[in-house]
Amino acid sequence: MRRLFITIIAIAALTAASAQGIIRPKTSGAAVKKKPATTIRHKKPQRTPSPKERFDMDAHRKRLVNKLLGDMVYVKGGTFTAGCDTVRFNKEREREITLDSYYICKYELSEALWDAFMKDWWDGTYEYYTKNPMGTNPMGTDNYTCGISCKDIQTFLERLNAYCGQEFRLPTEAEWEYAAIEGKPKAPYRFSGSNNANEVAVYKDNPEEKKKSYCMGCKKPNGLGLYDMSGGLAEMCYDPYNTYSPDRPVTPNGKKDYKCPPGEHTHVIKGGHYQSLEHELYPWARGLWISDGYGAWYVTIRLVATEIRK
Repeated sequence: MRRLFITIIAIAALTAASAQGIIRPKTSGAAVKKKPATTIRHKKPQRTPSPKERFDMDAHRKRLVNKLLGDMVYVKGGTFTAGCDTVRFNKEREREITLDSYYICKYELSEALWDAFMKDWWDGTYEYYTKNPMGTNPMGTDNYTCGISCKDIQTFLERLNAYCGQEFRLPTEAEWEYAAIEGKPKAPYRFSGSNNANEVAVYKDNPEEKKKSYCMGCKKPNGLGLYDMSGGLAEMCYDPYNTYSPDRPVTPNGKKDYKCPPGEHTHVIKGGHYQSLEHELYPWARGLWISDGYGAWYVTIRLVATEIRK
């Protein structure tokens, strides 16, 4: 009886010890998988995107195109006397020309608008455009665009028009001159907007301009609100450079042809530039630009449209 009682107590003690893990059963040769330790993972700090990643080019283009559309000035068509017989330069003899109405930009082409459609690569300028999406001057930057070739101008116009659904183009020489004389039958001033070249133009004979750089819209506009029609940078026209004749085009063919005339390698430039003499700033004065290859450092363009679609 006593042995039975001792046996029962021993069995009970072994059972309790096994339940508490004091005595562990022997395992077979197979390895026992251990439960992996719990790892506390901290979230990595979010990486600050670079200026290139932050920059929204499409939004930038929309801002610039909207600004461009707002800067297009309506010029009512009419008949005017182009050229001048009393003060002549490069054979700009007087003749009457009749034009339809059109729109012309109050500023020359800006570097910001050009880059937005023509720069397929970037060189660290994202930070500038992110901080200054419209720049410090009306069209977007401190600088006008110059040094652009005729081929590049065509590419730019094709891209711009495809993007905004408009038909921007180059002005004809007649359209440019009519806008320079403020849409009047005859030129009211010697220069575009004044008889005093220093008021409206940056040019070689202006001593005050030698001390500061040229920027867009710095001078007085003409009566239509157009800036820098005299001096600054010369402006390329649609027309090839040749002598005046009755069959010269005064508007592009079909009013939709914004490309340079095929096969033409010389173009009329108007308005003079910052290295021009005073007599080269007259609205009727005309210069020659050989448009093959690279663009000239003193030549830019001013956008024109026959109509602006709402």
